[in-house]
Amino acid sequence: MPAGLLLLAALAAAPGAPVADSAADGGRLAVYLVTFSPGPRLWERFGHNGIWIRDTVTGDGPLYDFGRFDFQQEQFYRNFALGRPRYWMGREDGVAVVNRYVGAERSVWLQELAILPAARLRLRESLDAAGAADRGAYRYHYYLDNCSTRIRDAIDRAVGGALKETLSKQPTLASWRFHTRRSLQDNVLQYVGVTASLGPAADQLLTWWDETFLPMKLFEYVRGVLVPGVGGVAVPLVKGEIQVARSDRYLVPDVPESWTRRFLLVGLALGGLLWFLGAASGRRRWARRSFLALGSVWLILAGAFGAVFVFFWAFTEHAFAFRNQNLWQLNLLAFALLPLLPSVTRPGGRGRAAGLLAAVLGVLAVVGVGVELLAGRFAPALWQDNGDILALTVPAQVGLALGAWFAVRNRAAS
Repeated sequence: MPAGLLLLAALAAAPGAPVADSAADGGRLAVYLVTFSPGPRLWERFGHNGIWIRDTVTGDGPLYDFGRFDFQQEQFYRNFALGRPRYWMGREDGVAVVNRYVGAERSVWLQELAILPAARLRLRESLDAAGAADRGAYRYHYYLDNCSTRIRDAIDRAVGGALKETLSKQPTLASWRFHTRRSLQDNVLQYVGVTASLGPAADQLLTWWDETFLPMKLFEYVRGVLVPGVGGVAVPLVKGEIQVARSDRYLVPDVPESWTRRFLLVGLALGGLLWFLGAASGRRRWARRSFLALGSVWLILAGAFGAVFVFFWAFTEHAFAFRNQNLWQLNLLAFALLPLLPSVTRPGGRGRAAGLLAAVLGVLAVVGVGVELLAGRFAPALWQDNGDILALTVPAQVGLALGAWFAVRNRAAS
């Protein structure tokens, strides 16, 4: 049976909102929190959700969601890079939206919410008004104002603030970075690129309210919330729950796997190889060429990351990327060394300067570790949970410095 028919059959069998003579008072409207599990692409790894407001008599009703975007929209990449992307809300037939996600092999859940009839009507009117204002466009933020936080806030207004009051009191041991790590666990390039770009702000501990930037967390936490019902009597926010479709294809682990040990092995291998090639460069041409090739690739990567970190901090509104401590290991000095690196293996005066600059990069990488340790003890606002990135970058920078020093020494002795 098609997913849409299964959905309608499930809704028909489930207890719905009380039917009134007219939908004008909200009495025959049913409000569902619809949650979609994560998908395969970067922007889908955190999941999605929406609010479906359905007329229980006609069966009609739109599903409202937020966080829609289009790579082809005017200045999309520029605005995203500057930290001020413009996304918009959607208003679409609920069955059609659910079918689309089922077809994409995503799990789908519906939770009917115990919202008072008049509040259901106001909720629908407010969402329609939001969609009419500038076609629903708004300033998107990946943690603070995304698809899920907009849905959360709309529900909270409909229940008189009871959702925020309950969830804000519950602390966690998780951070924005923690959830980013586990969501991107399946792709090492995305994992490194995104987590390395996050600064100390991403490491603050969250409440349940904060965690509902993730649709799956909102889905989980609304189950335990009580809201005012008829006559002011507290009732569970979730009246009933239906799983329309299940798929385990794009699962996100509950806890991120630690990559520090693997990154350390890669960092030690890279640093050790640079050291060996630099030391052997005076006797073997292949070692000299390999040292210059591998060292240049590393410097390009380190300089590019450093340029991105500086750009985010100095010129954008990506507040979660400010004060990035990874700048000690990945910085623009790598670009300064890049054109000088060949001189460490050639006769001439610039080799000593290149060796000195490589040594500075190595020392900065080590100093950064000390700064991080001190920040963890004396300046928590500057502390950054970046042990995995340090494990990769510090050995590489130190290995490059040692390789350059040995290359300069070999050249002087020849």
